[in-house]
Amino acid sequence: MKTVLLVIMSALIVVLSATTLVACKKGGETANAPEQTLDKKIGSHVMINDGLHDLSASAGLSVVDPKTALAYTVYLSSETHFGESSEIIKIAKYNIMQPTNVEWATVFDYEKDFAGAHLSETNVFNLSDETVRVYGVNLTNYVYYYKDVNKKTLEVGELKELKFRLDYKSEPMTLSKDNLNEHVIVPKGGTPFGHLQLTTEIVKVDRTYYATICGGNNMKNILFIKTTDGETWTFVSMIEHEMNYEAMLAYHDYKFWITFRNGTNYPSDNRQQNLMYSSDEGKTWTLSNLSLETTNTRPYMFNYQGDLYMAYSSPLDLSYSTVRPWRCNVHVGKIVSKDGVETFEEVVYKESKYGIVYYSFIDWYGKMIMIYSSGELHPEEGKMDGFTQGKDCLNYTIVHEQDPILKLRN
Repeated sequence: MKTVLLVIMSALIVVLSATTLVACKKGGETANAPEQTLDKKIGSHVMINDGLHDLSASAGLSVVDPKTALAYTVYLSSETHFGESSEIIKIAKYNIMQPTNVEWATVFDYEKDFAGAHLSETNVFNLSDETVRVYGVNLTNYVYYYKDVNKKTLEVGELKELKFRLDYKSEPMTLSKDNLNEHVIVPKGGTPFGHLQLTTEIVKVDRTYYATICGGNNMKNILFIKTTDGETWTFVSMIEHEMNYEAMLAYHDYKFWITFRNGTNYPSDNRQQNLMYSSDEGKTWTLSNLSLETTNTRPYMFNYQGDLYMAYSSPLDLSYSTVRPWRCNVHVGKIVSKDGVETFEEVVYKESKYGIVYYSFIDWYGKMIMIYSSGELHPEEGKMDGFTQGKDCLNYTIVHEQDPILKLRN
């Protein structure tokens, strides 16, 4: 009797999970065919940004406290401009499985903190049981700053500068574009940074955090750095590879993996080798054979159910899209490494005419949760080259689901 009930329950879960997926493709075939007649939207999703005040919201990155199941998502916001604007960095707090009850707080304000200097990318990571640490970079002096945010109250701490050093014996200096160019990049023969941007994912291995730091558009090199306190970063290596703006970092199978934002914006067969890995803690790097037709928008790498996954957008010319065509789809799949050769096995493909922009992923006990920007809140605003930016709201959705809890007996 118990076995029969388990079979029935498992079947119901499969059916319910399937209804949340839209246009899921694998191996060239399309699953959930009846869903294709819909508007090709993501599916069931919840807006988690401050919709009453935000005219734009993008680049959401998250951490989840495993003790409380509370998620903390930081994002770039503007309360005065549509499209790609970043006068404010906000943090959203919500239960990872019930994102409808959200609290918000402003972490950085460009007027109050930087006298009107605009902000660039942000990041967040678990610092302690009491606080999360939030980063932001000033686009006038290109200096990285941080503030600590109380997990319970969202009370925001004081503004402090990040530090950088060449090795553990050297004196820390301000983590700035000028200091990196003068003390690291130029002496090592690299291309000087014109911008400053940390990786979209800060990776923790044991008690050490790792990241990459990039220098803007058409760069030839990036830096791989590490920290134990989230305040002072130490140089590890300089990686030579062409990229735009940022690199994505992950750790899997005792290796660091990096994929680069670097591709085409229009329909083409432009495949590039943008995946590298290191087996010696980031000291040296090897270029993978993996070559994908990606766009010049931000991909993402993450661990899911013990495997390394990657998400990227392909250059499509979709007439129904209201956003730039290369920012309205996402391919999600597993990176399989065997005998020194990497392949990409796609498990989910989705499209949305309102945009799938700057996505990130969370593995919460078998549920693959995606946070992404779209243009659903103000679909006619924030124009660029005749298209909307697709950065008006920040959405939460479950794009793929396994069930590691309910299992059938043999």
